[in-house]
Amino acid sequence: MFHNEPCIFGGYPLDPCDELRGNDVALEKLLKSDNTRFIIYHNGTPLMDVSSGLEIFYLSSVQIEQISTVQTVFLGQDESHAYFAVQLNEKFPETEDRKYIDLRSIGRQVSNREFSGMPSLLARGKMILGWHDRHKFCSNCGKKSISIKGGYVRHCDACDSEHFPRVDPVVIMMVVRGDKCLLGRSPHFMPGMYSALAGFMEPGETIEEAVRREVLEEAGIKIGHVQYIKSQPWPFPSSLMIGAICEALNDEINIANDELEDAKWFDKDTIKQVLKNGGEDNFRVPEKLAIARHLLEYQLFEEWVNK
Repeated sequence: MFHNEPCIFGGYPLDPCDELRGNDVALEKLLKSDNTRFIIYHNGTPLMDVSSGLEIFYLSSVQIEQISTVQTVFLGQDESHAYFAVQLNEKFPETEDRKYIDLRSIGRQVSNREFSGMPSLLARGKMILGWHDRHKFCSNCGKKSISIKGGYVRHCDACDSEHFPRVDPVVIMMVVRGDKCLLGRSPHFMPGMYSALAGFMEPGETIEEAVRREVLEEAGIKIGHVQYIKSQPWPFPSSLMIGAICEALNDEINIANDELEDAKWFDKDTIKQVLKNGGEDNFRVPEKLAIARHLLEYQLFEEWVNK
């Protein structure tokens, strides 16, 4: 069933080839190879081939040599090709057959058909290129740092420190009490949309502690048992969504801050009906792109609390 599938932006399709990242000679050879594929981005948005569906538009090594680039990251290899993500200095021209498409739109389209690892490949490129763009200077001494090891490390020559791509962990949880699930809505949600509660982890927290703290802060609900379900890379800009289902110890909702606009308990039959018919203006559930949808379906069909 859908909840057993990997989340969109998961399922990385390449061998990351970590052993090659420190081999400058091997990487330079791959950069010049006719068999290497280059995925290009402008302001974090990949160029896609839309001539016959939705595929990545690749440039060759010869084409890359002729254009101005800001940053190049080695992504790995499959059985046929090596892949690099490239941030361009200037926008490579669009045509009727090739368009820049944001990752949310790509994820939505892919989530509505058979699962593909293509969004994961694009997401990793976007996340690492974005990290380089936001971390050009050493956080230890303030001097400008340089990219090394295929783009997975930035090194500061001034103080000899190394910096690594940042990932921000976020807990996202389906709160359950009996036959009901607690869903909330933020002010920026589309009309009628309710989703799982979520929040960034704090230093020193376990996943379970973060789940309990966030639910209590956002909805005034105390949490007992917490069960990890699955995770999802989220490239906006670079988070890891850690999905859990947790058991509420009380049911009185108390929204004490401005993070939520509303929160309600919904019974399973109501949610199942919305999954079938798509919902109405007063109640919709998360789209297939989101891990919240996976958690919702898992709770509906796995009966986790009784295990």
